[in-house]
Amino acid sequence: MKTHLSILTRYAFLSCPLYFIFFSTVSPSPAVVESAFADSLFREGDYLNAAHEYKRLLFLHPDASQSDFIAFRIAASYQNAGQLKNAIHAYQLLIDTYPKSPLVARAKNNIAQCHILSGDSKQGITSLKRFLTEHKKSGLAPRVHFTIGMLHIDKGEWAEANSVWNSVSVTYSESPFAEVSDRLARMVKNAETLPHRSPTVAGALSVLVPGSGQVYTGRTVDGLYAFASIAILGGASFYYVDQERYEVAVPVGILGVFLYGNSIYQSIQTARAFNLQQERLFRSRLQQEIRDSGLFGAIPPPTDEVKLVLWKSRF
Repeated sequence: MKTHLSILTRYAFLSCPLYFIFFSTVSPSPAVVESAFADSLFREGDYLNAAHEYKRLLFLHPDASQSDFIAFRIAASYQNAGQLKNAIHAYQLLIDTYPKSPLVARAKNNIAQCHILSGDSKQGITSLKRFLTEHKKSGLAPRVHFTIGMLHIDKGEWAEANSVWNSVSVTYSESPFAEVSDRLARMVKNAETLPHRSPTVAGALSVLVPGSGQVYTGRTVDGLYAFASIAILGGASFYYVDQERYEVAVPVGILGVFLYGNSIYQSIQTARAFNLQQERLFRSRLQQEIRDSGLFGAIPPPTDEVKLVLWKSRF
């Protein structure tokens, strides 16, 4: 009996440390479970809750080996949730806190994206150009340079877009963006030959002959309607003046003058609308070319560059 008790006692003393060592090594710590939970929220698109979970992880584990990755995920969560100001602040905090992190270049690129998404294309272009200056050899450089050209076409700055895309095709000749950029640069040259209607000419024509400005801009039916309306009202006004029926002639004449002025205004506006429509169609062709290239998809999350590891075995 004593022999059995002795064996059991020795087994207990031996097995307890082994049990502790095994499960402390194999079983994930709470930090791992929490990081997995935050990652699942991010994958499911629950970005605000993911941001809160990542911020809690960073608070609880500020010295984690991949804390820069957590900080990046916080910013990315805000960006995906549409809270662009918070995203810019979070990306900048990552850059300031972890200046040597491999994620700094991507954070700077994403700051530019946030400016663009918020409608501040001017600041977006400035940020992208600064990125190219600071990270010329980054793998994101061809994409960033290409994006600058896209921003120029969104603003109708065809010559600038042509210059940028020519630069991309020469500077990054080995990049997949080079061929697309060269093709787009050649297409943008055709912007100078787009059909165009001068608002000044349209207005002047309607001054001389009511409705002729609309005909000039392709609105033939509107032009004929304007001409007929003004001619009828003008003729009626003169007729009632001749009949000395001024109580009718004056209102009819005022209405005719109003339609005459409106015809001039509409001619100018239709000329501008015509030009905008031509530019919109041309821009759509360029955008379709970019989509068909398949090169300008979303930047994948940096899961392959770093791994989030918040725990290590003590043994």
